[in-house]
Amino acid sequence: MSEITKPLDQERLLLTLEQLQITLDELHIKVEQVIQVNLVRHSLLEERIKKLELASAN
Repeated sequence: MSEITKPLDQERLLLTLEQLQITLDELHIKVEQVIQVNLVRHSLLEERIKKLELASAN
């Protein structure tokens, strides 16, 4: 890791922290979206498995 040569002024530091928070919030939203998509896929796969099990039982 490179050494910091100049300390950030407080305003710049706050801006950087704010940008990081926004980035983290966006990442959280994306992760939540992926989870929702995977839950839907899981439900659809369960339905498909049940149909296949019923079809093979007959």
